[in-house]
Amino acid sequence: MSLLAVLVLGTGAVLLPANDGPAPEPPFSEAAKAAAYAETRALLVDASAAGSAPATAALLETQARALLAPAPASPTAAWSAAVSSAPAGPSSKAAFLAGLSRSAAQRLADAGKSDGGTARLLAAVGTAQLLESVRLAGAWGLPAPAGPSLALPTAAPSPAAPPTCTSGAGTTTAAPPAGEADPAGAGDALAAVVGAEQKAVYVYQVALTRLDGPDAGTAAGDLARHQELLREAEALARVHCTEPPPREAGYRLPADFGTQAAAALGEQESATLAAYGELVALSDGETRRWAMAGLLDGARRLESWGTLPGALPGLPVDPAALPGLPESTSAPQR
Repeated sequence: MSLLAVLVLGTGAVLLPANDGPAPEPPFSEAAKAAAYAETRALLVDASAAGSAPATAALLETQARALLAPAPASPTAAWSAAVSSAPAGPSSKAAFLAGLSRSAAQRLADAGKSDGGTARLLAAVGTAQLLESVRLAGAWGLPAPAGPSLALPTAAPSPAAPPTCTSGAGTTTAAPPAGEADPAGAGDALAAVVGAEQKAVYVYQVALTRLDGPDAGTAAGDLARHQELLREAEALARVHCTEPPPREAGYRLPADFGTQAAAALGEQESATLAAYGELVALSDGETRRWAMAGLLDGARRLESWGTLPGALPGLPVDPAALPGLPESTSAPQR
């Protein structure tokens, strides 16, 4: 070793470690977020060329800014590869709708496999892009694009003979389905969903006494769906070894509820989106897919009451707090 040191000092040679092979693959969540950013930026550039409304560009810009935050200190391999492989621009309104729908489907599919915070962000982006594609199709008189390929269940998992788990008090409840983890916080998030659905059922029941015509029919259908979701959420909470909160006798309603019942229903739907978004982040497997289905359905109901769910449904974000888009990536290379 002494002789080696003398040789290094005398010749100025530098010994480098052997190349251990290619760089490791980036985490799936990082790659999925990078791909979402690149595709959303490409869609933003293409939106005006396709003749979309300024609201569509604003939605895509907000999403791109959210996907950029927090921006990496330097571009990683995942981000560089995603930006360089952004899809080519559309040549027609139909092509733009198809690209927007494909992006929505991919974001929802990736949300099912990503880490908590990224999963919630991707689910919000995918939900908003899907609804925007349907809105644009209606405005342009084009067929609505096909929905996402991700199969979202319409009911909570209910194993025939679930295993049991014992609480600190010695009581026994059902345990998570086989093959599904029980992430910390999933039980609390499910309890919050139960609470949101309990209030939604109450608000819809009261609203039905003040609505008539088409609004009454819509509210009746939404009430039935919320009652179903409440039963599923309560069952899922027990599956995750959490006793759902008891149902309250009533809830405080806005002072103008009597004359603004439809608007109040929209506000209630918006409140439930945050609960489902939190559950997406804190769960996985079938429970997360159920939460994503609830997020998508809730955003659709919110639209039916005349309120747009925004660029990131289920994810409370102040757009003013998001970073600006870098000029150097304003238009992906084609």
